[in-house]
Amino acid sequence: MIRRSILLLLFCLAVVSCDKAKKLADQAKAAVENKISGKTASSKEGKPDAALQKLVDQTPEGVIFRKDLPFPNHIEVLTTLREEMAGRFYQASAIERHAEDMKGTKVVVTKLERAGDQVRYSLEQSSFTSPLPDGAEAPKGAATDPLKQVAPAGKPMIYRKSGKGWQGSGSDGFRAAALSKQLSPVFDLLLVENALAPRTLWFGKRRFKAGDKVPVAESSLPILLSGKATGSFNLAFEKTEAVDGHPCGVFSVTGDFSRKQFPDFEGTLTDQDVTIESGKIWLSLLYPIILRQELDTIQTTKSGGQGGNAERGQGKVKVTLERAWKIKP
Repeated sequence: MIRRSILLLLFCLAVVSCDKAKKLADQAKAAVENKISGKTASSKEGKPDAALQKLVDQTPEGVIFRKDLPFPNHIEVLTTLREEMAGRFYQASAIERHAEDMKGTKVVVTKLERAGDQVRYSLEQSSFTSPLPDGAEAPKGAATDPLKQVAPAGKPMIYRKSGKGWQGSGSDGFRAAALSKQLSPVFDLLLVENALAPRTLWFGKRRFKAGDKVPVAESSLPILLSGKATGSFNLAFEKTEAVDGHPCGVFSVTGDFSRKQFPDFEGTLTDQDVTIESGKIWLSLLYPIILRQELDTIQTTKSGGQGGNAERGQGKVKVTLERAWKIKP
């Protein structure tokens, strides 16, 4: 009789757990469908989409950074990275070595779409603009802001999951095959870094309110950094605010970190030593992802890969990163 009662209790708990998971999935799906159909309004001015806001766990005691909602299966992410640089930079190739003091703005725009076990990547823009000398005028007919001139997108790269790894399309040529081989061991890391998969470590059930301070020790770095990194951060919770309608919590941040051989989708591997003098980060209140960063940093970097030039740099870099993160039907 006792054994039968225990089995009955376990069965009931399993049913409750399944019902809860189904309810969470239905809530998230309904919110997304409402957002897509235009039944709710979103704003570029920090106001959250009403349907997504209903999923936020907030009380007078504070807000929780949720990680219990089922992570979406179909996502589109448009990422704009803007780096305002001033420092000493070195470039080396098989032909020559070159070093100079440099000041300018680098803009990289990438588009990623994940549909289950398929990922599509395209580089929408990559540009570097130097400021005009004092007293100089822009050439006639030039755009007032050349950074808005988005270069035509190249051919997208498509990756598919095969077993435990990811492989590029075999019909995309030699470079694509070489790039696929290089990225395969780190592809899951790239998914996390680019908000196509949830971060492995996130906040617990603690509620945050304005003024709460959060020291991030080295063991907790995966909350903010992907890959093998050392260092620490100091966070202070400021407020809740939306990024393109998505509810987020805003933290001020300072700290230092080092990261080795960190990859990107172009096959570049970068060593970084970074001091964040001041900045802010926007973390989703619904999923373990980062949607925006504004950081004033001092960086020493070394990068290269895929047979391109080796580059080194040291100086001040103002980083602005924003992700337009959309769940697709």
